[in-house]
Amino acid sequence: MSKQTAVEFLAKSLKDFPHIKHSFRFKELVEQAKEMEKEQIVDAHYQGYREAIGTTEVSEHYYNETYGGNK
Repeated sequence: MSKQTAVEFLAKSLKDFPHIKHSFRFKELVEQAKEMEKEQIVDAHYQGYREAIGTTEVSEHYYNETYGGNK
């Protein structure tokens, strides 16, 4: 079972508000925020382990295993 990111939590919580849920940009903004959050998580993981892992590929794998990849 993968963990839920802060952006995923917020998006699910906001779906309870009809005026936000039906906003034409809601899905677009959520997807943009998820991509930004993923980049931050991968970068933070890489910065912590770059000496040992060498590339961001391992950090991408960490993200996908921990958060279930691109949703």
